[in-house]
Amino acid sequence: MPKIQAFRGLRYNLAQVGSLSEVVTPPYDVIDAELHQQLLAVNPYNFVRLELPVDHSAVDEYSGDDSGYQTAAQLFRQWIRDGVLQHEPDPALYVYHQVFDFEGRTYTRRGFLTRIGIEKFSEGNIFPHEETHSKAKDDRLRLTKACQANMSPIFGIYPDPLNEVQTLLEAQTVSQAALEAVDADGVLHRVWPVTDQNLIGQAAMQIEDKPLFIADGHHRYETALKYREVLAEETELGPTHPANFVLGLVMSMDDPGLQVLPTHRLFSGVAAITANELVDAAGDSFECEPYGSGPEATEQVWRQIQEIDDQGVMGIFTAADKAWTMISVTQKT
Repeated sequence: MPKIQAFRGLRYNLAQVGSLSEVVTPPYDVIDAELHQQLLAVNPYNFVRLELPVDHSAVDEYSGDDSGYQTAAQLFRQWIRDGVLQHEPDPALYVYHQVFDFEGRTYTRRGFLTRIGIEKFSEGNIFPHEETHSKAKDDRLRLTKACQANMSPIFGIYPDPLNEVQTLLEAQTVSQAALEAVDADGVLHRVWPVTDQNLIGQAAMQIEDKPLFIADGHHRYETALKYREVLAEETELGPTHPANFVLGLVMSMDDPGLQVLPTHRLFSGVAAITANELVDAAGDSFECEPYGSGPEATEQVWRQIQEIDDQGVMGIFTAADKAWTMISVTQKT
């Protein structure tokens, strides 16, 4: 894993904004038009004004007008001048918990926010898993150029079977109260700044040789690489320059609160087929097994996939005959 560092984060001044629950916002790419308006209305300091100053339709139809990004930058600096946002007194890592309910149980997902040294995917231990789109990267780059700040973190996971790094940092949270906010989905968020430089140094050493897999935030990460490239063309960047880093939430992939839910995909623009046609198309690349019919069988299919616990297994619903087929990748030698 690349170098991690403590940083002086900007935090809301509660005396000015009131409830943190009224000013938090989800990442830009999950905010639809309705939620965008709700967040704007709930509090004049809601962070959506900085995270998504240009709505998605404007991004898709971008015509060269940077006024929305410049407005966000002006507002960002004004909030700092007015004390709405205040710098952490000392460099810190930020222990972060998300408490949520799923299928009748309450889970706590644990990680920490840090500054991560960026590197090209082919040159280090940071690994992607999905393709990115130019419009989203262009949007994030324009915002980064205007504000010269990371508005939301990437999300990375790393192997740590005993959760040693997280346990180490949790030690300083016992003696201090958490900052808390509840988001629009009812998830409770808790944050503790960890400023003990000894603990931070130990955590950095334990994590430096581990790989980091980007679970979410590919566009933000590639934007950070591009932003560094743009600045490097204008001036020489020393090793400690902020553009060499990106804000990240990192989490042990062995954390018990890390729940991986199913990914659903709907294929549109293609002719409806039957299960028999699916089997014919799969050929000898997949093993296929009929598995119920109708929407009511959905939960049964998912339970079976959970029990099999194999990344090569999928449940496919064919619209022409409303049938489910369990398919698994054939192992070739």
